[in-house]
Amino acid sequence: MNILYMPGFNSSPASEKSSLLRQHFPLVTIPEYNSWDPDIAYIQLEQAILPLLNQGVLLTGSSLGGFWAYQFACRYRQPCLLINPCMHPELSLQRYIGKVENFYSHEQGWLTEAHLGKYAAYRVNGQPSRLTVLHEQGDELIPYMESVVNFSGKAKLILPGGGHHRFARTDLIAACIRDMLPPEDAGHQKA
Repeated sequence: MNILYMPGFNSSPASEKSSLLRQHFPLVTIPEYNSWDPDIAYIQLEQAILPLLNQGVLLTGSSLGGFWAYQFACRYRQPCLLINPCMHPELSLQRYIGKVENFYSHEQGWLTEAHLGKYAAYRVNGQPSRLTVLHEQGDELIPYMESVVNFSGKAKLILPGGGHHRFARTDLIAACIRDMLPPEDAGHQKA
């Protein structure tokens, strides 16, 4: 089984979390995508996911990447790990409307109300084949209770105390990923 990690809003494969995940899972796929425009993001992420479906893919994502991981996992019935997920980007990202700059690539662009209005078109009814949600109680941007409300009875919820939105505990993320991999794949994915 493949592993694909989707970073959050304004993040990138060059982020600290992406680098730490690569240390645990050298074969992880981490696509670059436009986190400002949902239409472009969908195309870029689907192009990264489709070639991995033959062997199955564990879709993981943090924050806005969690929104996308969940939608694609529902669409393709794949397992999914969400990390401090932003499940309502049309609301959560309103504070960023205006000129934006990627923290890593320094690419600049604009986030508009029209962009936020597009997320509804990408919501998928359904359920991933397996779902785990990690949400730190200290997340200052997206209250962990949103995950409780959204996923109680639908997912394995892990809600560690403390922390923050960046969820720096990659050891816990790695343990959850290993737990979700089939036994035959867990060994070859280790660093």
